[in-house]
Order: sequence, then structure tokens, then C-alpha cells
Amino acid sequence: MIVDLPSTTTTDVSKRLIALRHSVGAMAMGRVLTLLIVTDEDQADSALEVANDATRQHPARILAVVRANRRGTSRLDAQIRVGGDAGASEVVVLRLFGEMADHGASVVTPLLLPDSPIVAWWPGEPPSDVAESALGSIARRRITDAGACARPTIQLKRRATHYAPGDTDLAWTRVTRWRGLLAAALDEPPFGQVRSALVVAEPDEPSADLIAGWLAHALDVPVQRVTSDPGSGIVSVRMEREDGPIDLVHADEGLSTLAQPGRPVREVALRVPDAAECLADELRRLDADEIYAAALTDGLPRVTRRTGRQRRTAREEAPTAPAPVDHSGSQAMSSAALDDLTPREGAPPADRLHERVSDELEQMETGTVRLSDDSEALAADVAAAVAVAIEEAVTARGVAHLVLTGGSMGARTVAALAALDLPAETWDKVHIWWGDERFVPDGHADRNDQQARDAGLDRIPVPASQVHSTPAGSDADELPAAADRWAVDLAAHAAEGEHSPRFDVVLLGLGPDTHVASLFPGRDELHVTDRVAVPVTGSPKPPPLRLTLTVPALNAAERVWFVVSGADKADAVAAARAAHDDPQVPASWVRGTRETTWWLDEAAAAT
Repeated sequence: MIVDLPSTTTTDVSKRLIALRHSVGAMAMGRVLTLLIVTDEDQADSALEVANDATRQHPARILAVVRANRRGTSRLDAQIRVGGDAGASEVVVLRLFGEMADHGASVVTPLLLPDSPIVAWWPGEPPSDVAESALGSIARRRITDAGACARPTIQLKRRATHYAPGDTDLAWTRVTRWRGLLAAALDEPPFGQVRSALVVAEPDEPSADLIAGWLAHALDVPVQRVTSDPGSGIVSVRMEREDGPIDLVHADEGLSTLAQPGRPVREVALRVPDAAECLADELRRLDADEIYAAALTDGLPRVTRRTGRQRRTAREEAPTAPAPVDHSGSQAMSSAALDDLTPREGAPPADRLHERVSDELEQMETGTVRLSDDSEALAADVAAAVAVAIEEAVTARGVAHLVLTGGSMGARTVAALAALDLPAETWDKVHIWWGDERFVPDGHADRNDQQARDAGLDRIPVPASQVHSTPAGSDADELPAAADRWAVDLAAHAAEGEHSPRFDVVLLGLGPDTHVASLFPGRDELHVTDRVAVPVTGSPKPPPLRLTLTVPALNAAERVWFVVSGADKADAVAAARAAHDDPQVPASWVRGTRETTWWLDEAAAAT
């Protein structure tokens, strides 16, 4: 929905936003940040398109400050976009005319989301000192793009002169893959000392300048910046060591190459991410980028630019094309290469090989299956696996987030968890959540958290403050506010820039109709992408009032484990595993980022 408000005020814009949230269901509580876009008319549409794509991963309120005609009477024209026209965000476009064009900070302040971080992005030419600018001074993170400016080299010098913690640049984000490959190459034997480095790129390529600055600071060696033909982008990076050079060379078509002394040439992917991908990456972190700061302010001034004969000599020394890759030691997979080959003795027949490939592809799509004899054995097996996943998460990150399910298998699994001999110091670092909840009063027998407590949850030594029961109640009018409170609790335990915790394991039951959590076939809740939690009214399964996590919230989990028991669920299991994103089969929409597993007893796996 798009609403135009010509010649308006911020008060009227705020009132209309509230009215629209009530009418179309867009909830500000689900937004994790405010993204300020500071641009002009020429770039406004493209910048909004990029921001919409980027904030699908980070639901936000987007405030686009468009500096329009400075002549004439001061005026504010606003446009509000919500629902499908705003992706996972709500967008307010503010076009400032006349004297008001110089007072963007005063206009946006009443529209900022309370208690949420503010990120400012200049998709075009930014002010000389973004941190001290009116809009930059209210932002926690400030994103510029030297590559989109008329004079990128001058922009980088300005960024270095006026750098403040929280500044970053998309020219830096674009070379994340380059930096990762170069750093990984140095982490491999023989660990020789780098003596110098060379970066070859077209003249005004700020990303190449930042790579050179990064190398100069990180390695503390002489770094040369050599220019290539205009339009060539970043051509190559060479790091000289006593045992020979490490060369990372970009290919215009196909795969690029990484060559190291004593190792086969490797083919690597060096695709340049688009603006939306870069912006999304920057929105993931809201702390100061100290490595960027060091590359910009310390490393870049050390870089030597070669001119004249020195530049020609350096260009002759530097690699300009990917190194040849020797495929003789590996099996070629093209049909031409296979023509002259004969089957090896003992090799599996073609039909068996085809079956194995098909099985692997099907497993990737539908998830793996783990079988247990009966429901009691199933609960014990799942609890043991949960314990391993929890300990792994605590060891790696110091915290673990577990999402429990309701129903009989949920209760059995909790009882099995309570019987495990897991150290108390591990449970101290675990947070427990539920995937959905029946909206009934605290202590009601229908509540999932009460059923878990009855099954032995209180015997698990998790601190009470880390058991996150979903809001309780019984009045349908209170249900939307309860969903908002739940979303706030989820966001409070998320990493900066995220809208829910990083769930390590999500346990899900499965209804005979293939519903999971409280996501039922054919219902609108299944299609919500801009919130982590939503209210459910008129549930086809009593009680009618519920709260549920959304598909994006569930799918952000590392491991999604369906725990299903009983012959009455066998048809639902078969239907869910055979479908993919079918609106009539909600379970087919849910999968983990690292693992999707169907934990079944023999009866549930019968078909």
C-alpha cells in the first residue's frame, strides 16, 4: 500500500503510520533498526529498491530523506509504503523543499523508532564529514560508497581525514571475499614472511585502494598500487614471499585463480556482490569496523602509487590473467572428457550411481531421517542429540538457544532432557523458547510451557530468567500486543542487527494436517515475512487464540528437527517430505540453515 501526503507535517505522517499499522497489520515492534537514506531525486528510486532488498534480512523502518528543489517555499511531501510495497520494512519517503532541505535531521527525528539503532546510508555523494553532519550525528552506523562518487580517490582521503567509529564504506564491503582468500592463503604452510605486495586495478577503483591499505597495515610491508586499463576493475593481488609469490587473479569470465608456491593452482569464485548484498552485510554489524579504520587511516597513506617507468615495470611483473589450472590429476566431468574412459573394475553400475545421486539430492531437499523404535526411544534419542548441540554451541559462542515444541512428544522430550546428566555450567548458558503458544492464562493445562513444567522442565537447571515463556492472556483484543511483547523479548536476546536469537535447535511437532507451530494450511500467517512473531485467531485446532513464530524466524535456525511419533502422523510426514513450500503443507516451508532432520518412530515412518 502506498499513501501520498503532499504538503504535510511529521505529526501527520506519524499519525498515518499508526493508522496503517492497525489497518494492514504491519508492526513496528518487529523492526530491528531505522535506516536513514540521504539522497537526491535522481538516485531516490534506485536507493529505495536496494534498501528494500537489503532489509528483507533486517526488517527496518526506512526513512528516505530526499533533497529536492531548494528554491521556493519550504515544504514537506511524504509518501508511506507498507505491506507488499515495502518488502519486509515500512518506508517513509520525505521530500524536502526550500529551506527545509537543509534541516533533514529535524524532520526525521519524530519518526525514528524508539530504542532501536539508527543507520545512515549515503548512496551518492556524502558530506565531507559524515559523522559531524546533522543526520550522521544521530546515527550509530554511517555507510558511504566511494565507488558511487565522481572522484573516488578524493572521497577515500576525506573519509580518512574525518573518520569516526561507526563509519564504513561499501567499497570495503565489496572486497570481503578478496580479503578472506588472501588471509586464508597466509594461514597455510609454509607460513613464509611476506616481503611486499602489489595491487593491480583500474585508476579510480576505491576497493583496490582499500585492499592495498589493508595489506600495508596488516603485513607492515611495502605495498604498490599499480593502475590497469580503465574499466578493468581489480585485476590481481600479489604477495611476494621468499619461496615465491601468492597471486590472486580475477577472471572476467569463469572462475578466478589463487596460485601459491608448492601447491596446485586453485579456482575460486570472486563474484562482486551487488549493492543490496553489500548493504545487508553492513546492517549485520552495528559496532565499529576497526579493520576498515586501520586500512583507511593507517594503511592507505603507506601505499605507493607507481608512475612512468616504475609503473610499466610493475605491470610487467604483476599477473594480469588467471593462472592455468592443471586438471590432469582430477577426474574431468565434461561429456567430451568421458568419451574415451572405460568403467573401472568394481565401479558401481550407472543405474546405481544415478540412484545414489538422486538419493543425495532428495535428502538435501527433504532433510535426513533418524528412526527410533517407539516414542520413548525417540524422545531419548532427540534429547541426547539436543545435549550435543547445546554443548557445541556453548563451547563455540558461550550461549545456546533451544526452541521447544508442545504436544505429547514435546513433553516426553523435556522429560528425557531432565534425565540427562548435562553439567549445570552448560545449562547456565542455555535460553529456552517455544515455537508457539496457546493464548490462555498462565498455568492453564493447554499452555505448552505448563505442559513442559509438568514433564520436568523445572528439574533442568536453566536459570528462570532464561526460560522465555510466551505472553499469556485470554482476550482476543490483547493478542496483537502480546505478539509485539514476544517480538521485543526475542530481539532483546538477538545479536546486534538481528531481530531474533540465533536458534541452535528448533524442535517442531507435526499435526495430521501438516501444521507446525501454529502455522496452519492455507492461512495468511504462513506468508508473513516482516515479523518474527504473529497472533493467530480462529485457529482450526482449539484453542482458537494463539501466538506463533513465523517461517523466517524458524528458518533462521541452524537446526530444524521435526519430532514425530505415531501411525496417525505417517501420512502427514510423507506429504510434508514430498512437498516444497506448498501453502497447504506448512511443514514443507520450514528448514534449517545447517541441518533439517526428521526424527521419527517406526510408526510415523510407516508409509
